[in-house]
Amino acid sequence: MKYLHCQIRVGDFEKWRSVMEGDAQAQQQAGLRLIHLWRSIDSPGLAFFVMEVQDVEKARTAYLTALFFTWAKQGVHQYEWHFTEEVALPVA
Repeated sequence: MKYLHCQIRVGDFEKWRSVMEGDAQAQQQAGLRLIHLWRSIDSPGLAFFVMEVQDVEKARTAYLTALFFTWAKQGVHQYEWHFTEEVALPVA
């Protein structure tokens, strides 16, 4: 399975969260599914999330490019994202 891991810094977490939740259909169409969302205890404008990814290139071209423009309008000050894949650990 492949994943998208993202860390963002926002001015208004609840506003950003409502945009993300309202974008679920576009995420699904791009082969993405939000599976985890965290918010920093010490810095409430700092958030982290993980999405399952069906197709990395489709997610990148069909969703992420437009998402960054949307985030800029929603007060996202900084973000970093990475596509990752799970690595099997040895059995102990």
